Amino acid sequence: MIRLLTGPEKVALRDALMEHYDPFSIKEFTEKRLNKQFFNYTTLYAVFQAQLLEFINQFTMKGWHGELIIAFLSDFPDHKTVQSLAFDLGISAQCYTESEQQLVDCGGLQNLLDSTPFLDVSVFLQQISKLERCICRVEITMKDDTEKWGTGVLVGPDRVMSNYHVFEDLITRPQSVKSAICRFDYNASADGTQIFPGYAIALHPDPKRQIIASSPYAELDVTGSPSLDTPWPIDKLDYALVRLEREIDREAYGPAYGGIPAPKTTESERGYIKVPAERPAFFNGSHLFIIQHPEKAPKKVAFGFGKVDGMDAAGQRVRYQVNTLKGSSGSPCFNEKFEWVALHNMGDPSWNPQYNQGVPVYRILEDLKKQNCSLPN
Repeated sequence: MIRLLTGPEKVALRDALMEHYDPFSIKEFTEKRLNKQFFNYTTLYAVFQAQLLEFINQFTMKGWHGELIIAFLSDFPDHKTVQSLAFDLGISAQCYTESEQQLVDCGGLQNLLDSTPFLDVSVFLQQISKLERCICRVEITMKDDTEKWGTGVLVGPDRVMSNYHVFEDLITRPQSVKSAICRFDYNASADGTQIFPGYAIALHPDPKRQIIASSPYAELDVTGSPSLDTPWPIDKLDYALVRLEREIDREAYGPAYGGIPAPKTTESERGYIKVPAERPAFFNGSHLFIIQHPEKAPKKVAFGFGKVDGMDAAGQRVRYQVNTLKGSSGSPCFNEKFEWVALHNMGDPSWNPQYNQGVPVYRILEDLKKQNCSLPN
């Protein structure tokens, strides 16, 4: 079940409805799209503005607000405010699973073959854009000029999370590190002919404030394990939360042309990835996609519809058949609702790899709480 609407979200939805419907057309909309009588859920003689808000309150209390938002987007798919609301609630992706009775097209030429989700193209592109702008390439340069790379995710105005093993040198022997930066917007152009260098953001200038919280990796993360039944140590989650030199969530994102950042508007603000309101489920055959910097390359996304293998009994690791490469460590994994659900941390080390693996986000949140730390919502 999706979360309830907040007060400001109800007002935003009411204003969107008022833009496109009057007291007469709203009745037709609810009957046609929702199979509901508008005046069964509101006061008959109140002003229209109050009627709409009461209608939204009633739908929210009954858990029908997702249906209302989807119905509105069916009529007005380009409405940015409601698109954004659908994104925040995670209701824009619809999954269809196999059943004994499936609706088929003429002559049975088209059918539902598996549980791969249908995604609305416009909403999908908007949501990917909101996520990818928060992914960075982590670059660690050692005093001997050797370099190491990983991927990180902006999880607060000035906070980036990646794997412990990506920031290990900075944590365990900081004197050996020359620099550590997070490079945002390192992307290729649409035709692949240009590489935009993006923005290099340094960590906090005070070394004592750079590492906010961390948990080391387990030996099994290095050696691998053929079975998910192998127990992982509960205190080894392979993550590090670091502090940037400044807050960047309100800054503009996008490639810089001639060193000039994209113009700053509300829509062009970078934002940051938020944790889901409820604990997402992992099961065999569920969906996952990973935004990453494989082999230190410009940002890429790998999809795995139906490619989750499952999770160990203690919920310490999740495994999946989604492609990654060296440099993908620390990449965020998302489900079909575009919720951040895992932090990718390793792949099967055997010569014939059978899986990739991540740490469930809810486990990281539990560990952060033990360290008197949290992530902003």
